[in-house]
Amino acid sequence: MSEPLKQSVFPGLDRPLAIVDLETTGGSVTRDRITEIGIVEVDAQGVREWTTLINPQVPIPRSIQGLTGITDAMVADAPKFEQVAKQIWQRLEGKTFVAHNVRFDYGFIRNAFADLGFPLSLETLCTVKLSRALYPEHKRHSLETIIQRFGIAVDERHRALADARATYQFLCRAASERDSEDFMAAVQIQTRRPSLPPGLDPAVIETLPEGPGVYYFYGDNDSLLYVGKSINIRKRVMSHFSGDRASGKAMAMCQQIRDIKAQATTGELSALLLESAEIKSQQPLYNRRLRRLSTLYTIQLHETDDQLLRPVIIPVSDADRQLKMYGLFPSKKKAQNALVENAQPFGLCDHVIVTNTKISGPCMGHQIKRCKGLCCGEFSRLQHNTSLLDALGKLALKAWPYDGPVALIENQHTKGGDNAYTAFLIDNWCLLGSHKGQGEPDLQVLIDKQDESAMLDRDLYRYLVKAVFESAPKVRIVVTDKLKYL
Repeated sequence: MSEPLKQSVFPGLDRPLAIVDLETTGGSVTRDRITEIGIVEVDAQGVREWTTLINPQVPIPRSIQGLTGITDAMVADAPKFEQVAKQIWQRLEGKTFVAHNVRFDYGFIRNAFADLGFPLSLETLCTVKLSRALYPEHKRHSLETIIQRFGIAVDERHRALADARATYQFLCRAASERDSEDFMAAVQIQTRRPSLPPGLDPAVIETLPEGPGVYYFYGDNDSLLYVGKSINIRKRVMSHFSGDRASGKAMAMCQQIRDIKAQATTGELSALLLESAEIKSQQPLYNRRLRRLSTLYTIQLHETDDQLLRPVIIPVSDADRQLKMYGLFPSKKKAQNALVENAQPFGLCDHVIVTNTKISGPCMGHQIKRCKGLCCGEFSRLQHNTSLLDALGKLALKAWPYDGPVALIENQHTKGGDNAYTAFLIDNWCLLGSHKGQGEPDLQVLIDKQDESAMLDRDLYRYLVKAVFESAPKVRIVVTDKLKYL
């Protein structure tokens, strides 16, 4: 590897490369630590190699020692990351960060620098994705498989520099075997650089967290343009600036952005609920989907004296919570349209569905052969009631599965060992209150902060149903008598 290698060997890569491989104490970016780093630098001056063991300051699991051959004794006298951070940075600065499964290696490196208070932002290239793009005829693209497929000589597998060399050799083989335009296209799909809005300070991007939360786009005079949520705020924000993915309206919005702020949350549920509340309270210019509605309507069925079920459209605030509710609608008209649309295929009577009037002869639906004949004695009340229940079945709201209020606890384990949480007080799909803290959730604080005027909300209902019935990640449900008898 002593011969100079010019950048033009790798079409589409217009800057020097740092091909990196790490060995670590495990697979968790936030919990585990780096034990070894190997870097192959490639630029117009040639190819250079660098490697060092790193003292992770934690024991290396036996399974990892068996895989890598790196033992606690080997790293005992090795430098700590902060002692070699400057050397590592000098080898990465201004280069494209290349790795096999780059998300793993770059995540560890970026997190290690973040611990030192130094934000790292490099262009990345994943050779796993590159292999899949260039060799779609193969099903497996692990480094082990690639080494065997190309006959790459490796002296020590699962050692950082040896694996970085193997990754470099794969790049060389792929660049020589594949058409240069195909290679360039595969590279540029990964390394395309979004164009930041002209009025936005690029340094703002580095301040955005890479975890869950809500982000805010501001225009001139601090006018709020847009509110969004994501499980990775920085990544989601950058996706707004990829012009090939944006609509004309989205691109117009991006051109107006002057500042971006973010509010981190403990998880996805918190982000969803916060986004919904912020959009409805602040009414950003470019958000249209989650407008606040002063009144929601639903459909309920009431049985008349003649044992006939009749649908009634009422405000949700007036609904009988002991009866099933069918749908949440922004207006009476939309509720009526949904009722008719769902009822017609079941042959239901217009006197019940459309006009809600006394049955006094054939309805219009029967005259055009749409009604099965409740109004003419051809269809019994029992049959009509059963058909009506079937017709509205898909509109039915989920029944509240508890006897009273419950607490939804969303946890986030932080690097410092603290267990951050957000607790939500929920009853009948209504959000009564929330509380953020650390350690064991304080339910009394949650109870004290409850909003007894809280009403059912269409968007929150959807999010909460998913959290309760689909076991949202990192969310647990607490049911205690303290909550039950509020």
